[in-house]
Amino acid sequence: MPTRDELPPRTGPWATRFDSEEALVQAEDALRAAALKDHDLAPILPFEAVYGPFLNCLGKATAIAIDPAEPYGSDGEINYVRGDFLTLGLLYGVYRPAEGVGAAGPAEEDDLLNTTLYPYPGGVVDATTVPLADLGLDVPGVDRRFVHFCAGLLGVEAVDDLGLLRGTFDSAWPDYRETVRAGLLHLARRPPAVDRWAALTHVRFADERELAGYLAQVYAYLFDGFEAMPLAPQ
Repeated sequence: MPTRDELPPRTGPWATRFDSEEALVQAEDALRAAALKDHDLAPILPFEAVYGPFLNCLGKATAIAIDPAEPYGSDGEINYVRGDFLTLGLLYGVYRPAEGVGAAGPAEEDDLLNTTLYPYPGGVVDATTVPLADLGLDVPGVDRRFVHFCAGLLGVEAVDDLGLLRGTFDSAWPDYRETVRAGLLHLARRPPAVDRWAALTHVRFADERELAGYLAQVYAYLFDGFEAMPLAPQ
């Protein structure tokens, strides 16, 4: 039986699911509305903002992981632990503009296509609250949406789907494209510590030089016509 370190790539620390169709639809409705309102292709919302406070979050989603401290119980079976969605839950949506959207960007629900949607337990770095300065992003032209871009579009659950965005990224809102452009250029020159990046995205790079090279490739892929999709570490 595999230990946590032997799990297949791209699983991240947790495996998550919505517990009902109703909970999934409620999350998608809220995230899609946030995407349109905030001009954000990777909106992230706290559980309580969607489902209500504390006990209202029960039964909406489940997070399961193999206990890294004790992968096997005394009976030899895998020892699973569950994540707490009551106060630390986050909802991630990843969208892309539909074909034919004008230069001003998506304006209504049908202008956005859902790439992925998932619940995830909050971690050391909460993309909805972490100060930009903690990530080295308190620079002109960068706002919270770029943190969401990193945590969502470049995070462990969606990074392999970056190619789905490529074809219509030019149809994203101009102000969104500019904050992504400014953020990628800045981090390619001054990347965050790899431990900090991993805490935000659950993708771990060997060192800051490798991370900077990857972010430069993401910039070239989205803005300079670089053909090969950048590959994050497994």
